[in-house]
Amino acid sequence: MPQVFVTPQNTLRERWREAFPEAVAVAEVPHLSTVPSAEQYSVWLDLGAVPVAERLAQARAACACGYPVVAMVPLPREGEAFSLLSAGIQGYCHVEAASGQLQEIAQVVTRGGLWMPPTMLQRFLAVSTRSVAAVQLGMAEFDELTGREQMVAEQVALGASNREIAEKLEITERTVKAHLSAIFAKLGARDRVQLALKMNNIPTQHKKG
Repeated sequence: MPQVFVTPQNTLRERWREAFPEAVAVAEVPHLSTVPSAEQYSVWLDLGAVPVAERLAQARAACACGYPVVAMVPLPREGEAFSLLSAGIQGYCHVEAASGQLQEIAQVVTRGGLWMPPTMLQRFLAVSTRSVAAVQLGMAEFDELTGREQMVAEQVALGASNREIAEKLEITERTVKAHLSAIFAKLGARDRVQLALKMNNIPTQHKKG
């Protein structure tokens, strides 16, 4: 899926080009209409120079285009993350995120999932646990996982990143990703957020797509 960056500079940063060699840039949200729409693309919204009070409106405008939107900010904050996610964005990250992380985010939102920094995921889970009626993840469903997959799933439920899981379990990040793919398939989770919600006994609703 092509990646389109909406940035006032109308030019791609080096790490963006490194992550997505075929990416393109536009200066404003309305200019998204000029991007060839032969196939679906993901929108990366550079909000670094946008006043905080105006970010929600820009996010809504970008989401109205009908494509997955990732908001990039210079100082990620929980309140803003939840507000923008409620507005329809599917990703929220630091504007200086590394190329490898950008690729990971792209994979998640392309599948229709949600992505946010691990620390915010922990907070999101804590808030959801208090506000949403809990349901038990079926033991038969959980038992379908191998022992190592269960360990990876438990770490995701704690909000750990792939790197942290790899270090904790003394395996490679590549192996973590392989385990996650198997876990998603077995538990019917589309991304690590839905997996974490399931592991914390919270009902989830899958998006259509």
